[in-house]
Amino acid sequence: MKHRAAPSTQEELEGDLELESAESRSVVAWLRNMPCFALSALLHLILLLAMINIVYHEAVKEDPGTQCQFGIASAPKPKPPADYRERKRGTEDQIKIPGPPALADFTIAKVTKEVDEVTTDIPLGTSLEEAGDRKLDFSDLVPGNLSWTIGTGRGVLGPRGLPSGHPAFVREGGSPPTEDAVRAALEWLLRHQDAGGSWKAAKYIHRCETRCASERGGSISEGFDNVDVGVTALAMLAFAGYGHTHRYGAHEEYVECLRRAVDYMKRVQVHSDDPSTDGRFGDGSHEHWMYNHLIATMAMAELLVMSGDGLGLKKPVTDAVKLILHAQNDGFGWRYGVKPGDSDTSVTGWAVLALKAAKIANLGIPADAFDRAFSGALHWIDRATSSSGKTGYQAPGDEGSRLGGVFPEPYPFTKDLSCMTAVGVLCRIFAGQSRSSPVIRKGVDLLLAQAPRWQEPKGRVLSTINFYYWYYGSYALFQFGGEEWKKWNKAMIEALVSTQRQGDICEDGSWDPVDEWGPAGGRVYATALGAMTLEVYYRFRRLTTGVGG
Repeated sequence: MKHRAAPSTQEELEGDLELESAESRSVVAWLRNMPCFALSALLHLILLLAMINIVYHEAVKEDPGTQCQFGIASAPKPKPPADYRERKRGTEDQIKIPGPPALADFTIAKVTKEVDEVTTDIPLGTSLEEAGDRKLDFSDLVPGNLSWTIGTGRGVLGPRGLPSGHPAFVREGGSPPTEDAVRAALEWLLRHQDAGGSWKAAKYIHRCETRCASERGGSISEGFDNVDVGVTALAMLAFAGYGHTHRYGAHEEYVECLRRAVDYMKRVQVHSDDPSTDGRFGDGSHEHWMYNHLIATMAMAELLVMSGDGLGLKKPVTDAVKLILHAQNDGFGWRYGVKPGDSDTSVTGWAVLALKAAKIANLGIPADAFDRAFSGALHWIDRATSSSGKTGYQAPGDEGSRLGGVFPEPYPFTKDLSCMTAVGVLCRIFAGQSRSSPVIRKGVDLLLAQAPRWQEPKGRVLSTINFYYWYYGSYALFQFGGEEWKKWNKAMIEALVSTQRQGDICEDGSWDPVDEWGPAGGRVYATALGAMTLEVYYRFRRLTTGVGG
């Protein structure tokens, strides 16, 4: 049948009506001339079709699942990693780091100069405030002298900078066992978060289904009451390192966990007119409150950068950073309190990491304030480093601090482990010093001479377990790169993955806090630092060189 255009005049409209009337009369005449049996069959067919249609619509009405729904489909949620409990966690099934391709695949050019096998250096003079990951890698697009910035994968930009199975993740030494260990640690932390959003160094056991007691018994699993802000911040950093914030993440329970922790940090922050207390996270009545404040500032700053939550986090972080800058000894580092006159490398290291994260957050604090702070930190590290390359705690090359009043004499932990040397190496590389410089080379050699090893004290044999040392050493050696990193990484995985608590027990996923600082931070401290150490493959990206330079 041909379609006609709509009538445009009255005469055309009347003509159409007459035509339709004639067609109607023709249909009626056709029906009258149809035999009775044919007409009856036609009517029954129409009735049958009508009944089928009614039954079909009733069926649709009774089944809500088949109703038509209109709307924009939401994006599918990312598939979470396989449950770590599905595999026996250990080091035996590590992915081997692929070796170099066969030499036959390449044309070998004559080497005319010695090649430095460690990671390529960044340009001299690069300052610490650039130690953040903005992921501005235009090396294939932009010619000239564009400098790259270093920084973090999941930890400052997330989520999941190098997921498990990513070639770079495997190349750097990560594997399913390391990721399983991280997941297990986060699950333990999740189960033991306090209802108020914090983690309790001592009273975390109130969240246990059955008390997470060390195999060795006693109270060594519990820490000190006055470090709750600090261990809470460490736990927050562990979750942030896995690519989660208080606003988003692949695991909703981790997001909610961080939301409660952020609310807790806001509640315990001090607001006053005194620059010596304003912005402080936690109680300032005990001597070591600066540790709590620095680590908390680092955690909140990382979450600010990752989440973009300027409305909720910018002011708390800004106030906290101003206190750090105010507390620094002029031209040197930090210690306990505000401008105490003496510095130590341990506190200074945390201050550098906190300010590094804060610098990326664009808080509106003048750049020269950060410049002065980083310059003073390096000045102190230079002063505390001996000619052997060993960085001391408060004096050149000293043995470091001890946790007094807890352990019986003789002191059961070796002081050959130089955590302060690891802090010094990391800060120097962040500042752009050449990895081939004698002071960094010497420091790296000292660290490799004391690679991670889980050795408990027995008789005259001293303990070599030190989560704090392993954390800083792993980040320093990762930044250094090369064969030195591979050797350290192998030892680190062996020390951590094989000693993590496993099984159908409340402490599954945690580490026994049997290191030198375990009595202070407890099981929360040991587990958070263990997870952060095993996130080294993606938490901080390795420094690279400037393009064309």
